[in-house]
Amino acid sequence: MQIKQITVYGVRLPLKQPFKIAYDTYEDIESILVRIESTSGDVGWGEAVVDQHVSGETWQSARQIIARELAPLLIGRSFDSIGAFHKTAETRIRHSPSAKAALDIALHDLLARHCKVPLYALLGGRYHARLEVPSVISMLEPEEMARQARDACARGHTSVKIKLGDTSEMDIERIARVREAMMPGVALRVDANQGWSAKQALHIIRQTVSYRVDWFEQPVSIESLDALSQVTRATEAVIMADEPIHGVRDMLEVVRRQAADMVNIKLMKSGGLHAARIMAEVGCAAGIPCQIGSMVESSVATLAGAHLAIAHGNIVANDLVGPAMISHDVADMPGSDTHIELSDAPGLGIWIDEERVRALSTFEDRID
Repeated sequence: MQIKQITVYGVRLPLKQPFKIAYDTYEDIESILVRIESTSGDVGWGEAVVDQHVSGETWQSARQIIARELAPLLIGRSFDSIGAFHKTAETRIRHSPSAKAALDIALHDLLARHCKVPLYALLGGRYHARLEVPSVISMLEPEEMARQARDACARGHTSVKIKLGDTSEMDIERIARVREAMMPGVALRVDANQGWSAKQALHIIRQTVSYRVDWFEQPVSIESLDALSQVTRATEAVIMADEPIHGVRDMLEVVRRQAADMVNIKLMKSGGLHAARIMAEVGCAAGIPCQIGSMVESSVATLAGAHLAIAHGNIVANDLVGPAMISHDVADMPGSDTHIELSDAPGLGIWIDEERVRALSTFEDRID
């Protein structure tokens, strides 16, 4: 049960269309795929997708940390000691959560494949039958966002999430036009990606009460939990924390300050499944429901999040839309455009096309 070799691939995943949020616009996704092979021939896959605005990592910095600092710690070690890996990794490198997440996911996949069980079986077993996936609409002109929301409802989506973070008037108009275009019974969710001030957020929330928004995600800057707490306490609307919440300590701080009603857990912020599961448990104890989010990841990290989401009762929503936005993925996602349905196949439950990985790769590092 020892680790024999680790291969690191830097791949660019083209998007079907540009994705615009409050702080950036993305034409493609820079991903790092990690392949861990054991002495018995079992293989596990993981992924890192960085967001320098959130975690301070870049594609190349994550590559160097994985290849030069963290992967060498695993060679010759048992692959079932995931907790010990995180303890050693945290001592070696502070922060760098996406780099740690890539190896964490690969270790979980490898262990589950070795045990011949689906990954969710190691994370508590199946709780949800399947996961309904939202349609996520980037920040565009109100009428175009309304058109896309109408199309999403026609395709069978049960929820629509819209990206905002512009002027108050324009964002209010977007919410109004999207809600008017949606079918009755379809949930509307808003994500400002830190784009508003506290006063602006409260103004927009008050002006859009009649449009029945399920929740408002990260309305204010990553820098201030005080501002987030101010918004949460001042409104009856449900407020979700995202970008400032990187791990268990941050989760505990949200609880202590009563800074949010919900938390968006992302494997790329928490360092992988190990801490993400603990965060969901903390939320459960504090009465704070959680969502599993995404940095627009390939099927690899998306499925890691899906296995945790399907196994945990306190994870009530997900934002696992990366594969639907990517035009050339490294594997085929189970389910459809509107939902993820996990089988009892071992590990992540997918077959990675290694030829496709190499074709998309910009760099490749091997550690043994």
